[in-house]
Formats: sequence, C-alpha cells, structure tokens
Amino acid sequence: MLYFLKHGLVLLATPKTGSTALEQALAPRADIVLQGDPQIKHCTFHRYKWRMEKFIRIFVPDPPETAALIRHPEDWLGSWYRFRHGAWLNGTPRSTRGISFDTFVAGYLAEDQPVYAAVGRQAKFLTHPQTGAQVDHIYRYDAMAAYLAFLQARLDMPITLERVNVSPDWPLTLSPELRARLELQFKPDYDLYAAARSGFGP
Repeated sequence: MLYFLKHGLVLLATPKTGSTALEQALAPRADIVLQGDPQIKHCTFHRYKWRMEKFIRIFVPDPPETAALIRHPEDWLGSWYRFRHGAWLNGTPRSTRGISFDTFVAGYLAEDQPVYAAVGRQAKFLTHPQTGAQVDHIYRYDAMAAYLAFLQARLDMPITLERVNVSPDWPLTLSPELRARLELQFKPDYDLYAAARSGFGP
C-alpha cells in the first residue's frame, strides 16, 4: 500500500497484479509505504478503511481516494498457479509442482481449500465486507497503460515500470466444466472485473 498525502491518493496492492513493480517505481515518492511481509504489503480495502484511513485522517480532514488493479479471475489464478510452481516451494504444501491447473482450480473451488489453492479473492480484497463499498478507481490489469496514465496524471510524475517478481509465462488450459463452475461460484469477482476501467478517460 502506498499513500500520497499531497495528491490525496492511496494505492492498494492487489496480489499478482504487478504491485512489486509499482512499489519500486512509486515508493520513493510516497508518504506512507506498507511493504515487506505480504500481510502488510497487501493491505486489503477493509483493513485500510478500518485502521489506515483513520490514521491518515489525523493529518488531513478528508479521506484520500483509493485505486487498485484487478485481474481477470482465471488469469489471476493462472498467475498464482505458475508462481507456486517455483522451485523455492518444492516439497512444501503450497507448491503446485505435479499438480495440473485443473486440479489447482478444483482445489480453489473446494469448500475446504488445499493449502496450495488458498489464495484469497480479489473481490474480497477490493470490497468492504460490511458496507459493500469498494475501491474508488479499479482498473483492469490488462489495461495497465490506462492505469499508469491515471497515476501519472494524479501524481504529476512520469512512471516507468521494471519487470520484477513476474511468474513464468506458459499457456494453461482449463476444462469447460471447471470454467463454468468458477464463473458461477465467483461471480462477484467476474462482475467486478467486468465493471473495472479498461481504457483511458474519466
């Protein structure tokens, strides 16, 4: 999470949406930086509203606006699957080595998720569970150019991102049956992605 006091903006770091690259580019200009442990770095909208916004309003009268990215749910799961396929997780319960993408998604859909498939939900990350309020400016991950244009305008600075913490990129296939279950069971995530900004402009 990054907070820019003068610009009245908080950037929340949705996991697997390029947050490390954004942090490296923008943290030197931010007034508050939550980084390091994933539980801190990936502060949810709910936790932000519960604690961090109250702290920020000690110094400013009005709450800052919030912004974040969202990834297509299937693509997001694919990124998690590839990330957890890494050698550093070999032999641990979180590893996806030897597990197909179908098995990973089936585990994600299970009521009792296996450890390797317990990766949270983007809709829960970006939505307040009690009020239903959501992050003010949500952009699609695949519209990164539009998100960067928004940030450059708001922060009045050029932004260049480096490729860091990128999961290996290889094609994944998901069975039609599992895709249908995923779309039904996680409809709020698909709806939020569909409603997110996908281009330039207000």
